Amino acid sequence: MVSTDEFVRGYSEAVAAGNAAVFAGAGLSHRAGFVDWKGLLRPFAKDIGLDVNKESDLGAVAQYYVNKHGSRFQFNQRILNAFTSQTAMTENLRILTRLPISTYWTTNYDSLLEEGLKANNRKADKKVSQGSLSSNIEDRDAVVYKMHGDVQDPENTVLIKDNYETYANDHALFRTVLQGDLVSKTFLFIGFSFEDPNLEYVLAQIRVLLGNSVRDHYCFFEKTRKQKKGIRSGFPISLCAAKP
Repeated sequence: MVSTDEFVRGYSEAVAAGNAAVFAGAGLSHRAGFVDWKGLLRPFAKDIGLDVNKESDLGAVAQYYVNKHGSRFQFNQRILNAFTSQTAMTENLRILTRLPISTYWTTNYDSLLEEGLKANNRKADKKVSQGSLSSNIEDRDAVVYKMHGDVQDPENTVLIKDNYETYANDHALFRTVLQGDLVSKTFLFIGFSFEDPNLEYVLAQIRVLLGNSVRDHYCFFEKTRKQKKGIRSGFPISLCAAKP
């Protein structure tokens, strides 16, 4: 664990050098009023006789529901309604989108990062599909990589087990770009649990390729979870004990 002073100094230097990035997880959106993954799946798990709080593989829960009903239509509707509801912009989001950072990654479907950037008079270039990676918006201030999809296209969001198992083929370029950013930029992970298999794979690959030469990264965890999550990440990330 690093001290607050160490984090502020290290991350501020990365921001000033133009090498800082943010990775926003579900926890950041949950504090703004959106459901987390368990909240999203809870009614579907109940329909198939499962308690979402007792399940460790939520992708498998979603897959089971889809296999049973033969369609993910209800999931798509739930995503569309759950992540377009009225929420409040949090101070954390205001700060993160106000900073002179040009690279944002997220597994969230919502548009909070884009809205925060817009509120701070910054133009966002949203990347959702692999095709969008090859074209750039002129005069953009920041790029928002939505590696699990977007609320406006719920059919193609990464949600069920099959989506995770085919991610390496369906979203290979996203993994490549993320690997490059993790090698060359200093990340701040916020609202993230490090349980996502796609991020786990990328972090593991970088660790294998670079060994002890990887960059320092930072994350915010609740005090009661910091040690457990730090071990699970398997990546040299400095932990700040402050709540996001």
